[in-house]
Amino acid sequence: MCLLISQSLFRKVFGRKTDPPLDEVELVGTHYEKWRDIINGSIARLRGLEWKQLHIKGCGGVKLTAMMYDVGSDKTAVMCHGYRTHYFCNTAVAAGYFLDRGYNVVLIISRGHDGSEGEYITFGELEFKDLLLWLDMLEKKMKMEKIVLYGISLGSNTVMRASEFIKPGAVRAIVADCGFMNTRETLTKQVANRGKNFVTRIIYPLVFVPILYGMRVHGKKNGFDIFSGDTRVSLSKTRIPVFFLHGAKDKVVPLKDSEMNYKACASPKELFISKEAEHGACFADGGADLAAKLDRFLGKYI
Repeated sequence: MCLLISQSLFRKVFGRKTDPPLDEVELVGTHYEKWRDIINGSIARLRGLEWKQLHIKGCGGVKLTAMMYDVGSDKTAVMCHGYRTHYFCNTAVAAGYFLDRGYNVVLIISRGHDGSEGEYITFGELEFKDLLLWLDMLEKKMKMEKIVLYGISLGSNTVMRASEFIKPGAVRAIVADCGFMNTRETLTKQVANRGKNFVTRIIYPLVFVPILYGMRVHGKKNGFDIFSGDTRVSLSKTRIPVFFLHGAKDKVVPLKDSEMNYKACASPKELFISKEAEHGACFADGGADLAAKLDRFLGKYI
C-alpha cells in the first residue's frame, strides 16, 4: 500500500508540468499580489523583445530548449527558473535587471517543463548536470566569456549544485535566489507546514517518511535519487563567487536555507535579505537597494 501511495505521489510531485505564466492568472490573493504590477510589467517587456531558441541534448539524451535575448554584449546572464513555473515568470524581474545593465539573457527551460523534454522534474539532481552541458555549449560553441548564473528556487538549487564542478573562467559569479538545500528536507518541511497545529506538524512528517522512501525507490527507477546531493556540500567546494538573496517572509523555502548555504560557501559571498519578500519575490521587493548591492558585488568580477 505504501509503495502504491508513494508511486502516485511521486508522479504528482515529480511529473512534468508547467504552470501558466503569471501574467495569464489572477495574482490577487497570491503571495505575488503586492508586486503584480512589477511582475506583469517585466513579463510584458520580455514578450515584446526579439529572441531566438537554443537547443542541446541533456542528460539521457532529452532535448532541452532555452530562449536567448541577444543584445550583442560580451556579458551574459544564464537563468534557471523555479519548479513548474513558466520560464520567464519568476525570472522576469531579474531578467530586466540584467537587460538594463547590458547583459545578454539566456532563459533555460528546465527538463520536465513545456519547451523541453523529460518525463520528470528531478529537483536539481539531473538539472544541474544539464546546466553543465549548457555551459559547455555556451562557452565552446558560442564563445561566451563573461557569464553570471542566476537561479531561483529550484533553479537556485540547480546553480548551487553545479557550482562545485565549474572552474573559474567564463562563469564569473552566481546569484542564488531563495534556494533550498536538498529535496528530502524540503518535501518534509512542506508536509509539516500543512499541519494545523503543533501535534499535526509532528505527526505529518512521521507518516510521510515511509512514503518519502517509497518515492525515492521510484526516482531511482527513473534515473535519479531524491536523497542525493546537498547544496552545502557543493558550495563548500566552489570557487565561484556567490550572491545569495532570500525573502524574510518566505513560507515555501525558509530563510534558514539560504543562511545555511551562505555559511557553507567557500568562495567570496554576500547575503541579501529582502524584509518583505515572500517566495520568488526578492527582485520585485528589493528594488534599488538590492540592485545597488548586486551591482557592487558583480562589479568585482565582471
